[in-house]
Amino acid sequence: MMKLKYLVALVATLAISAKPVLASEFKQVQVQLEHPANGDSLFIPSAKALLQSGHSSDSRWLSWVDLTSNSARQVPIPTQAQFFQKAQLKGQPVEQLVVFGSQGVSAFNAQDNSWLRLFNTESLYRTVDGKRLFKLDFVHDFNNDTLSDFIVPDFNAHHVYMQQQDGSFTKYSLAVDAKSRLFDENPDYSIRKARFLDWNADGLTDIAFAIDDSLLLYLQTETGFATEVQTIQLGLGLTPDALAEVRGGDGRSFKGLSINRLYEVKDLNNDRIADIIVRQEQFADAVEQSYSYRIHYGSIEQGKLQFKAEPDARINTKGIQSEPEFTDLNNDKKLDFFTPAAEFGIGTLVRALVAGTANMELLFFPQLPSGSFPDKAVYRQDATAQVSIGNAQVNLPVLKVLVSEQTPALLLIGDEDHLKLYQSAKEKLFSSKSIRLKQAIPLNGMLAATADLDQNGKMDLILPFTHLDPEAVRNQLHFVLQQ
Repeated sequence: MMKLKYLVALVATLAISAKPVLASEFKQVQVQLEHPANGDSLFIPSAKALLQSGHSSDSRWLSWVDLTSNSARQVPIPTQAQFFQKAQLKGQPVEQLVVFGSQGVSAFNAQDNSWLRLFNTESLYRTVDGKRLFKLDFVHDFNNDTLSDFIVPDFNAHHVYMQQQDGSFTKYSLAVDAKSRLFDENPDYSIRKARFLDWNADGLTDIAFAIDDSLLLYLQTETGFATEVQTIQLGLGLTPDALAEVRGGDGRSFKGLSINRLYEVKDLNNDRIADIIVRQEQFADAVEQSYSYRIHYGSIEQGKLQFKAEPDARINTKGIQSEPEFTDLNNDKKLDFFTPAAEFGIGTLVRALVAGTANMELLFFPQLPSGSFPDKAVYRQDATAQVSIGNAQVNLPVLKVLVSEQTPALLLIGDEDHLKLYQSAKEKLFSSKSIRLKQAIPLNGMLAATADLDQNGKMDLILPFTHLDPEAVRNQLHFVLQQ
């Protein structure tokens, strides 16, 4: 079954000015690349550069786009590299491009196109997929000293490399096994996601990993991370890992199956205390399912983070979701919820195969002053994905929600040869009427991204075009810059 995450793409970002948005308030820029822009993009503000990756059936590329001249040049990719990100290193005036792969972490010198190995490390990624280069969040500042630290997953631990004031790195190995499964003699490994929270309310970021209905917790101290683990029983009704593994051939009935997973750990109600979001997956059968979300607000009791067994709030949606977002849509400093949704069943699959389309719906749920969420979405937008069986590809519309701390949110949808802009409306979050902006739209809107490229406090739209787009825009980046 085609997963919904290949049908939709949504990004929450900073955005618009307080006055009405008009087409004349945008500047459009095109940059030609030497390869398809079908990978990930990474904005480095201090370097005034955008990195764009791409790939084909036998090659991979990474381009450095100079945002001053709007020109692009290719970056030589180290053979061992699998992921890229930006990092602040000691003695460097701007953030550096860094890569992580089969041997360690290296930093790029944009002046002479050279690479410097920062440290060697073992990891889960012992070999490299030479056809892909992905963006990955392996860079953080755990101790708030403005220098970047790194976290690398391995088979039996996550290795944390804390950058010291002299530029060296101190390693802490946090023991936790990777997840694995077998269908045959070929193993399939996946990492356990590291969760960041302040468990003991000391102002330091701690690291935890979810296993069954518990957390493996590693506390940060003034000198680094403790290597002794604490096991915290959550009591939130999370499905044990062995039962949460959904795969065919296990002799299991999907009818009426319900699975509860730890979805996210973040502060939703702006009290500077981590909250837990549990996603509940309800199966009607092996094909049709729906998701809902249970929110447990955190509190500090006797110097420790606590959660109630019963959820404080619920978000009831329909259909399958992928890449849902919690972000502040109405500037009340609390995070609201929106998600793409699609009801998958036999009829949906037949339509995708015969008609070449799949329907989806964008659902919005604002957080109420009480911390609860509406029983039903207060705003909806329909969209259609184009399914190409010949190219084994799903072509998406551009769907973006642009958010600013100072101004209301803006909903943006790509349609044929223009963008439709929906301005904020208090009662339903967005207006039912749109403003049109003429703009070429890529076939695959999932690749679109946003960043404040000209650093004027307004978020801009990045539209990547691939080798499958029309020749006039093929292998280009289009920037739609808010003025």
